[in-house]
Amino acid sequence: MSTSPWRRGAQRLGATALVSAASTAALIGVEGTASAVTSTEQTIGDVPQRVQEHTTVTFSGTLTGAGDRPVAGEPVDLERNTGSGWSAVKTDRTNSDGKVSIPADIARSADWRLTYNGDTVHDGDSSAAKHVTAKQPLNERIVEVASAQEGEPYQYGANGPDSFDCSGLTQYVHEQVGIELPRTSSDQRAAVSQVPDAEKRPGDLIFFDDGGDVYHVAVYAGDGKVWTAPEEGETVQLDSIWDDDYTVGRAW
Repeated sequence: MSTSPWRRGAQRLGATALVSAASTAALIGVEGTASAVTSTEQTIGDVPQRVQEHTTVTFSGTLTGAGDRPVAGEPVDLERNTGSGWSAVKTDRTNSDGKVSIPADIARSADWRLTYNGDTVHDGDSSAAKHVTAKQPLNERIVEVASAQEGEPYQYGANGPDSFDCSGLTQYVHEQVGIELPRTSSDQRAAVSQVPDAEKRPGDLIFFDDGGDVYHVAVYAGDGKVWTAPEEGETVQLDSIWDDDYTVGRAW
């Protein structure tokens, strides 16, 4: 039996409609049925390569699509990699210009990047990675080096690394962080900046004096304590400030 002209026309229209629907879905990206078709580019601006620990750094970039047009209102992740893979730290949305700015605390050295994960219309993209080195504050390094000498024996005239007298310890500790100090406690006090007692900070030098003459020097550790090489028969140790007659000096 032959098919009527009306039925053949209906079949052709139906086939055309199916093809058209499929083409439209491919173009607009129907969620769950088609992949995104518009490429994007996520950029990242310059950031400092080296900062003090716990400095806040703002990572900024721009998300653009076809024809370098800004992609607005989209979520962008700030990601960090400390050596074990990328993980999102914070997320913010692009503004009307496609720009995003995300501040972060730099607690340790890491690689950073901005990542747009894409949607049903836009492909995702990650920016170039930026490495930021977190540098420990110099005064904290002084205290850390001093604490590492705990247990080393006192020896008059010794300046490390296996034994120390008081000024030998302070000289050695500062050498390890790139600061040169004279050998004796009195010369050290003359060489550093004087600091009011109320403004002393960990890493400063505490000069104990008797009638103006320095008889001992130690590294201030904070909370009223010092790292010190006390006297014969003892070792480098953490001790409380035992004398109110002292001055404070700063070499860092």
